[in-house]
Amino acid sequence: MRLLVGVLDFIFGCHHGEMSRVFTIEGRTYRVCCGCGAEFDYSLQSMTTRRITKRTRHVVNAPAPLPVYNSTKESAAGAAV
Repeated sequence: MRLLVGVLDFIFGCHHGEMSRVFTIEGRTYRVCCGCGAEFDYSLQSMTTRRITKRTRHVVNAPAPLPVYNSTKESAAGAAV
């Protein structure tokens, strides 16, 4: 069953085409896939990605856009004060 899941993940899953820059936090050096959030150990000696260490099921999305205010209403309200 694991073999089938692995094959399906390879065919339909993320191929980790967009990787982040290298992070070193608390002595651990790694890269993150921007598509699926998987973390990969990174070797500074050989400058290569080693192995997948952690997979997350969700990726943090960009923050919500700021609300757009109508400048004519704001200027009219400011002028009345």
